Amino acid sequence: MKPFVYSLQVLCLLLALGWQSKAQGLIMDDESYLRLPAKAPIIQKRTAGLMVLPPEVSYKAYCPQPLNQGKGYGTCMAFALGYYLRTIMEARQHNETDPAKIKAMAFSPTYLYNEAKFPSDRDCTIGLSVDLAAKVLRERGIVPFSPLGYPACGVSTASFESQAKQHRIAETHRILNFDDEPDDKIAKLKNALAEGFPVVVSFFPTNSFTTLRSSLWEPSAADNELIKQRLADKKSGTAHALCVLGYKDDPSGGAFQVVNSWGDKWGEGGFCWIRYNDLARFTRYALQVYPSFETGATYEVNGLKASISFEQKDAGQMPVQLDATATQETGMLVYRMTQPYNFNTAFKFVVNNDRQAYLYALGTDEHTPTIVQKLFPQVGQNATGQFIQMHSALLPPGTAVAYPPELFVELDNVPGTDYFILLFSNKPLQTVQIEKELTTSNTGSLLNRLQQALKKQSIVSPSAIRHEINRVDFSVQPNAIGSIVPVLVLIKHQ
Repeated sequence: MKPFVYSLQVLCLLLALGWQSKAQGLIMDDESYLRLPAKAPIIQKRTAGLMVLPPEVSYKAYCPQPLNQGKGYGTCMAFALGYYLRTIMEARQHNETDPAKIKAMAFSPTYLYNEAKFPSDRDCTIGLSVDLAAKVLRERGIVPFSPLGYPACGVSTASFESQAKQHRIAETHRILNFDDEPDDKIAKLKNALAEGFPVVVSFFPTNSFTTLRSSLWEPSAADNELIKQRLADKKSGTAHALCVLGYKDDPSGGAFQVVNSWGDKWGEGGFCWIRYNDLARFTRYALQVYPSFETGATYEVNGLKASISFEQKDAGQMPVQLDATATQETGMLVYRMTQPYNFNTAFKFVVNNDRQAYLYALGTDEHTPTIVQKLFPQVGQNATGQFIQMHSALLPPGTAVAYPPELFVELDNVPGTDYFILLFSNKPLQTVQIEKELTTSNTGSLLNRLQQALKKQSIVSPSAIRHEINRVDFSVQPNAIGSIVPVLVLIKHQ
């Protein structure tokens, strides 16, 4: 990747969009974006009814002062993701809204850019790809602004390695699909914002946007025509990264609020509002970031509350009963359906969780215990025919996911018992090893083999879990030890 190549791409893009002298720096590379794990399909169903998004969400109170990335520097992604979003995340976690204290805890865009930039980018002008920027935050972290100010292109960051690791994130998800309609984009962005933190988007700025001096940006007819052309050619180039701070519904359709990295003379003090439909049309990528787990290296899952319901197509919930004997013998929560079901019964399971957690679901049956199917995260084929994980196992707090998200599972025509194994965790799990141990063992019942397969894992004891008898609903005690809560649900069919 040579600087000359990117310079040519940037020049073509600037000419196409009528762009004035404002720095950008987000490399538009669809393959890079697709390397980020996709967010799991979230549904809005709750046991108490339909969850209604709040009419307004704002993280502006936690935002550090807007800064100017400077002419020529391609650092907008480092500002949007590192300086704005990561600082807001820190301020939110400390419930800090004092501007002076937020300034003191702000993070360095210099560190993120220098760690994620291409080796050939000696003058910090090329910009960043989304997957490399996200990878740095996840694996290496970031350091405060105070010891590593801006600009400081090419400065050595080796001495900050241990300090940066203290500020890593758990994961970054891509939340938009390329074929999403504007209404779908709006819904996904609002849902992500309602889950606790800002999001970062790619934005195609036009001349009217770069010269904005008011609180609301409204694209002109020429802008609308230019974005149609830009999206139609689907060529790579650069765009501008913005940090979306929130949204506000109103009778005219509502708008998103963003903070920019062009200083406080742009927009209204460095901020502006963009109507829902306009941001959706001018945005192709969107990133949602998740904080690291508070328990750190121990990964304790204490305090987690979750529920699982099995819902039959056109017939409502399928009742369950705790199997107290199996729970005591296996050391995991075991539930059984209270009645057998006929083959071709169509159903899905829905999981609700109160906090950020990883979810894995496996399925097998008593007739083919050597075959274990990975249910969640879903596995599917990509464009080249390879089987890949379709989305992340990490669930946002206070959400619900369904398997399958749109269709239903049907019981086969072989009578017997099906087993659904759900694992809640505070860290990513290598379920391949669990599957291997489960399928290669040929001694004892499937319950016993599952117990052996999980023996090496840090399992939370059922005695440290408050659970319901007539529904799969549990909460882990605050002082519980262990990083995984396994739940087994048995369905007998005839």
